[in-house]
Amino acid sequence: MSSSTMPSIATAKSSNKPDQATVWILGLSFVTVIGLCAVVGILVMRCLKKSLFNRFITFFVSVGVGSLSGSAVFHLLPHAFGFAHEPHVNGSHSSLTGGPAPDFNYLWQCFAVIGGIYIFFFSDKFIKIVLETRKRSMKKSAEMKQLHSNHKHEGTENGHLVSDTLLNNDQHRVTVTQHSVNENTDISKEMKESERYIEQQTHALCVHDHDFKEGDSVIATVAWMIIFGDGLHNFIDGVTIGVGFNKSIVGGISVCVAVLCEEFPHELGDVAILVNSGMSMKQALVYNLLSAATCYVGFFIGVLVGEIDDITPYILGFAGGMFLYISLGCMMPEMKNAMEKALSVSLSQGLEMLGLQAAGVVTGLVCMFVMARFGEEIKIS
Repeated sequence: MSSSTMPSIATAKSSNKPDQATVWILGLSFVTVIGLCAVVGILVMRCLKKSLFNRFITFFVSVGVGSLSGSAVFHLLPHAFGFAHEPHVNGSHSSLTGGPAPDFNYLWQCFAVIGGIYIFFFSDKFIKIVLETRKRSMKKSAEMKQLHSNHKHEGTENGHLVSDTLLNNDQHRVTVTQHSVNENTDISKEMKESERYIEQQTHALCVHDHDFKEGDSVIATVAWMIIFGDGLHNFIDGVTIGVGFNKSIVGGISVCVAVLCEEFPHELGDVAILVNSGMSMKQALVYNLLSAATCYVGFFIGVLVGEIDDITPYILGFAGGMFLYISLGCMMPEMKNAMEKALSVSLSQGLEMLGLQAAGVVTGLVCMFVMARFGEEIKIS
């Protein structure tokens, strides 16, 4: 019985291997789209208003967090561990192929793991907003009581001295004038702080861990560090995409979608730093495209290495760990800081930021889950 089962499993694995022409065409197409992220982002930025673009970036970063972690948990790690799409033990058959129907229980278990992370994250942020709302309400109530108490005290004193009241009219007008000037000054300060917040938030959302200080030398060292670091990052992404497509078309597409959602805001931030470090916009885009070209080299190597079954699980496991680190270690803290900065401006901005982030993460996770669950039923000829 075992001797007849083993050849059939081997035959199934070889028959499920994607067509090489499809692998190369789809893979190179996605790598090209990913490499053009910065150029497309600059064009989009010029077409949208600043506030709308800020919301767009916030949502896209959150989609990147959900899709990166979802790709790692639903695709890369299950394939690395070897339990993705295992057949049912009871021998039930798939209606499409007539073979053993795959068991997708592992997907729901993976969903429980990643769902627990994000449920606690957003619950923590929501509780923070509720506490901040209560704190501001208590502060406002205390200020109203203090104002009412001062008003009663002034009324008692004015009843004793009518002449002092007449004398103080001019002083009162001066005080009111000064008060209105102060109010106008405060309003202008708040507007400037709000604008500065939007710029800082866009920078924080787009740039992961790159540090830049204004006043650095012409084409500062940090610019070359970013170019080198992005080149290495893109190379690893290319290897992951190549191995993913060689494993399955759906797996490769899921990796590409996750990388695209992560790279779009990331590359925009890198271009901003390159420009601020002394480069022209044309220079920054050229160097960005050169660093993106390493993704092609990584893709070629990934497709070739993907033919070696003994190495593939380790590459997929490494890529899964990298995706989890980028999403949970780099991008989630940025989401947290962005929400807290928005909350410091106003409660409505804090709630809007939390809603955009939650919608983005859910979108990314659901896309990766659907591709893992139903992707094998999609046939690409």
